Amino acid sequence: MMRSVVNFAVLPVQERKSLILARFVCILCLGFFHVVCATLLIRTPNMMAFRVGGALESLQEQYFLLNLCFSMVTFDLQAQLCLCILILTSGFSTSYSHSIILGFGVFWACLTAATGIIAVLKERKALVWVFALQNLPELAYLIYVLYMVIAEWGSGHSFALEAAAITGSWISVLIKAVLFWSLIRLYRSFGQGLRERMFASHQ
Repeated sequence: MMRSVVNFAVLPVQERKSLILARFVCILCLGFFHVVCATLLIRTPNMMAFRVGGALESLQEQYFLLNLCFSMVTFDLQAQLCLCILILTSGFSTSYSHSIILGFGVFWACLTAATGIIAVLKERKALVWVFALQNLPELAYLIYVLYMVIAEWGSGHSFALEAAAITGSWISVLIKAVLFWSLIRLYRSFGQGLRERMFASHQ
């Protein structure tokens, strides 16, 4: 966030275009939100790792899987949003209906991430299944994006957009693979006392 402030400050006024300004505002808003979340986490002892530090090895493994799932959900959200923004703002030829689908995809990615976070933290098995089903349209859309990029391969003056889209899609698939690997293992350990130990009131 500080790097973005410095980069924006040293830009000449004539180069501060609306898109750059919008990105700068988004980075500041998201960065401030992350700072607030980190502060709340630090000030809440019952959410920290030492609550399970002396626990059984099985609980420590569950805690590791929970953190891994939580991280992968947020990484997956970032990958989905970056891919949507890349396609919308890069000048790639998209129809009006495709732009609407992309816009709805941003909302769907946020909704899916919220469902995954709640399912993991609250240990709700039903929400885990809902989260898994919500990921199916995202995977289908990634396949469609790859098909669209391959179909128009080399139509521009460079392959930068194509390479970025393919790389982003593969990164998103890799993140989902790690996410579901850890989620399946965590799902089997729901109800074994990790949530009660983490959210126990601080003595």
